[in-house]
Amino acid sequence: MARALVTGGAGFIGRYLVPALLEKGIEVVVFDMAAEPISLAPVRDRITYVRGDLASGSDLYRTMATHKVSCIFHLGAILAEACEENPIKGFKVNFQSTLTLLDASLAAKVNRFVMVSSISVFGKDVSEPVKDNAAKNPATIYGQTKLASEHALLWYATKQGLDTRAVRFTWVFGPGRTRGITALYSSLLLDAIARGDPLEVPNPDETGDWLYVKDAVRALLAVWEAQTPKQRIYNIAGGVHSIREVLEIAQKYKPDAQVKLLEGGAAASPYPAAYDDSIARREIGWTPKYTIEKAVAEHLNIVSEHRVR
Repeated sequence: MARALVTGGAGFIGRYLVPALLEKGIEVVVFDMAAEPISLAPVRDRITYVRGDLASGSDLYRTMATHKVSCIFHLGAILAEACEENPIKGFKVNFQSTLTLLDASLAAKVNRFVMVSSISVFGKDVSEPVKDNAAKNPATIYGQTKLASEHALLWYATKQGLDTRAVRFTWVFGPGRTRGITALYSSLLLDAIARGDPLEVPNPDETGDWLYVKDAVRALLAVWEAQTPKQRIYNIAGGVHSIREVLEIAQKYKPDAQVKLLEGGAAASPYPAAYDDSIARREIGWTPKYTIEKAVAEHLNIVSEHRVR
């Protein structure tokens, strides 16, 4: 039976990916610095949970040697704000961990290495929709760590023969996301509406590509399962919408929501808004299943019922 190591498995995307892997009959080892989250309680007796630090090579090598994993889903990272505050730590946690895991994967003869990269590798100086091969000029330290990790991933594939793959997600949103730059413009707004909290939005006309978390997990599984992905690193997109548009959809389900949209606010995201994921659709069969309406309705319903921890 295949055994997968999921770094950052206690995080937002990890808590959705881990059950999906279990449903496919994959044994799962979760590696995370945090204590076990309540969100993984339903599968606690079916996973191995390892607390460790991505910045610690010994923690990573020990985990790999002890648990003999056959594939890796590298989700763990520190996010943009923390990287800006401490660039050295950002590179140690995000980039150095990738190098360590790639090296350990080669030694352990891991079958497949899948990494979550980011649209932060692109700057705002590119044409939209942004293609996979567009110039990469990251405006943040976080983006620099992800771009360096992409280069390492490709080097291990071409020079060492390791089967490496990655996806670049857009604005991943859904119940349970509380951290990260794009959460400010997506999940946290929907959370406030679901809970009946007053909401004031300074940038309602800002647009971005909204990717529901369950679709993000489907993309991870699609790139992992693909037999011969030619490109290895793929843009993954959901659909471009303004904050105003999405909140208007939310208000159809929550008509009593107290939402104040301020006019004239400047865009706050350091990333481009629209992305071309046609190569992923063609090469790995990726396509989103959630419309923005369906995703918003599900998000509101789950948060309203207090089923997110």
